[in-house]
Amino acid sequence: MRFLALVLAPALLLAACGERRDESADRAEIHALLTAYGSTLDARDFDGFANLFAKDGRYVAGTGEGVSGADAGAMMQRVFAENALGFKEPNFHVFFNEVVVIDDADHAHATSMSFYMVPGEDNRPTAAMMARYEDRLVRENGKWKFESRTVQSLIPAPPPPPQN
Repeated sequence: MRFLALVLAPALLLAACGERRDESADRAEIHALLTAYGSTLDARDFDGFANLFAKDGRYVAGTGEGVSGADAGAMMQRVFAENALGFKEPNFHVFFNEVVVIDDADHAHATSMSFYMVPGEDNRPTAAMMARYEDRLVRENGKWKFESRTVQSLIPAPPPPPQN
């Protein structure tokens, strides 16, 4: 009887805890989301880019004002069409220093960094920009999405705030 109690007690406790999520699968899905940010932009798939955001998602870059995730694709399409910095193609994102924290079954937050690579004068890959990303993530309809993505330019450095 004692043996049966020792075997059944842990099983009953696990069953009482409810469904356990596979954290490694969540991390893999979140990693795919973080890199899809770059791959959709690099492919100029602006609709795909907008679909990375949750229904009420926000994308904050540049001025810090932010746009809805649904409007982020159209905004990025304009940015790439204007090409204000005159980047030659092909150009692409390289991501690194990814840190993901799973908060609960449907929420996480992450930080990561990227280089934006462009052809240099000698036609070799050259890092033109560097950014840091601060993300709040949410599982929506079974898929991880950006609840918010805030992009901070590191290189070139943002201008200092005005002095009063």
